Amino acid sequence: MSLRMFWHSRSIFLYFVLLTYALDSIDGSYSPKRSRSSNFIFRHRRSYERHKNKSTMSNSARANFDGGKPGVFATENCTVVVAQIGGTATLPCVVRKFNNGVVSWVRKHDYHLLTVGLATYNTDDRFMVEHVRHLQNWGLLIKKVQPSDAGLYECQMSTHPPSSIVVELKVTKALAEIQGSPDLHVHAGSQLRLVCALRDSTEPPEYVFWYHDRRMINYDPGVAVTEGRSSSVLQVREADKGHNGNYTCSPSNAVPASINVHVLNATAEEKPAAMQHANSSCSPTKIHIVSGVLLSGLLPLLPWT
Repeated sequence: MSLRMFWHSRSIFLYFVLLTYALDSIDGSYSPKRSRSSNFIFRHRRSYERHKNKSTMSNSARANFDGGKPGVFATENCTVVVAQIGGTATLPCVVRKFNNGVVSWVRKHDYHLLTVGLATYNTDDRFMVEHVRHLQNWGLLIKKVQPSDAGLYECQMSTHPPSSIVVELKVTKALAEIQGSPDLHVHAGSQLRLVCALRDSTEPPEYVFWYHDRRMINYDPGVAVTEGRSSSVLQVREADKGHNGNYTCSPSNAVPASINVHVLNATAEEKPAAMQHANSSCSPTKIHIVSGVLLSGLLPLLPWT
């Protein structure tokens, strides 16, 4: 009985093997060996696609080297900073907090290394790093800006591959300008008011000195000077002949400006209406007095007296 069951089981096994082989022969799509090979090729293809995507991202980062690696810098590439001659310029370079590389600054026109980290690699002490740790700002500070400082500066991060952004510095020349120049005429006794405005200025001056001819008059009696962020006003309550002359507005960080002030006397030609009013008020009184004196002297001589 047991031998019969053995042959029966063997027949069933052969039947399933033959059935499987027949199905594989019909559609040609199934085979144990082919299936394992297909799965291996499929897994290899997926792995290749992942590596290909990583390679594409690296190429994109390398292509954007001049524009900075995405995610490394918070400061936009090609940022423009404007500073005036004699002023202070701060070129920003804010990096993401998860980057631990070293930041350095390079001047583009001569590829001169200016700073690495907090250290300055330049004999010119006008250049230094302004580091704000909690903001991750590694700004380049340039004091007493000169026209030759204008140009492109590169902030580099020592990542792999290296990343950088470019910041452009434009230098302007601030000028003082007095309203009403070159000549101003005022009447004696009236208020003298001079307004000095700053043009192309990027920062307020530390001081503005006013000169009458060659003497500084900011603290003279009767003179009031009011200073704003971009202007300075000089006032004299009552002008007289002593206020004639040249006035100069001289800010600490701008080209001075001058104006010539002419104080006019109150003569009959300058104020004819006022002079006419004075004559009309005095004449009747004088005529009345003379007429009274004449009549008092002639009354005894009249025939009816």
